[in-house]
Amino acid sequence: MTEKQPEPKYEPYYELTKKEILINVILTGLVLIIGIILLALGMNEAFYSESETMRAIFEVITLFGDEELYIVFFCVFYFGVNKKFAKRLILGFIISLHLTDFFKNLFQDPRPASNFISDPAGNAEGYGFPSGHTSGTLSFWGYTFFNFRGEEKKKQIAWRSFAMFLMIMVPISRLIIGVHDLQDIIGGFMLGFLVITAYMYFEPKITPILAKWSWKKQVVIGLTVSIGLWILSSMMLHLIVLDPAHIEESIKSVGVSCGIMMGSAIAFPMEEEFVKYDPDKLDLPKTLLALLMGLVIAFGFYFALSALFNLAPGIYFITRAFKYCLLIVIAALGVPYVIKKVFKME
Repeated sequence: MTEKQPEPKYEPYYELTKKEILINVILTGLVLIIGIILLALGMNEAFYSESETMRAIFEVITLFGDEELYIVFFCVFYFGVNKKFAKRLILGFIISLHLTDFFKNLFQDPRPASNFISDPAGNAEGYGFPSGHTSGTLSFWGYTFFNFRGEEKKKQIAWRSFAMFLMIMVPISRLIIGVHDLQDIIGGFMLGFLVITAYMYFEPKITPILAKWSWKKQVVIGLTVSIGLWILSSMMLHLIVLDPAHIEESIKSVGVSCGIMMGSAIAFPMEEEFVKYDPDKLDLPKTLLALLMGLVIAFGFYFALSALFNLAPGIYFITRAFKYCLLIVIAALGVPYVIKKVFKME
């Protein structure tokens, strides 16, 4: 008797209609209008809660906007759900992340006073506007929200409800715990929502063109674009801000997104060409084991690379980008290779 093959999983590839784009733009405009009204009423820093219980609850919710949780969900999607979806998801997220860090360093808006009331060890670092947790959540989970339309009804409702919950509650959590003010959240919401709307419109048109390129061409052009973007963004910030002391912070901040982009440019085409990992070929127990392996290896290297590059703090503003580049290469290229060898996948 032949072994029963797992049922193929849904491959998300949703292209926004013009009507949906209009709705998203209108929704973004409404958020801006409501935000302006609240700001005019003097409520920019009015949402901070002095209740320790309330802050403790929302500090848990805000964790879903931290990079460690993004790594977890990327691994879940990449190793256990749909590899192509995970690749498209991370590319949209990179764009949002890069623009957020660029504007943070451009405006250099200080965080609200409430950020410094509690224990200094728990204070958020860096600038406030726009909120990175907000823009990241809107781009990451906004893409997920739309792209689970074609799933089985129960799964669709579960994923979309979870995505909607995070898109609402993570930004609110930043206000409650006092690390952002209202204008930071409004800026993050508008940036994240507009970026993912534009990305979901253009990505289905561009991806088929790029897929016709050889893997070598994809790697070379991808690296050229990501490194060029890193240099250009840093130079633009330096020329606009005109603060010699600020250049290292600019290079470090925009280097994160460009490092992820570099790693993606290397790992994604090479994985498609040489590894071709497909979670559909694993049954549920093996899928869970593959996911566990992916999480252990990814986080093992995440902490190991952090410790390694922190040994040279003087040049960390440059090497930070290469840390994320290596992490993506290991997670998106190395781990699938290991999983295929362990489970003897064809």
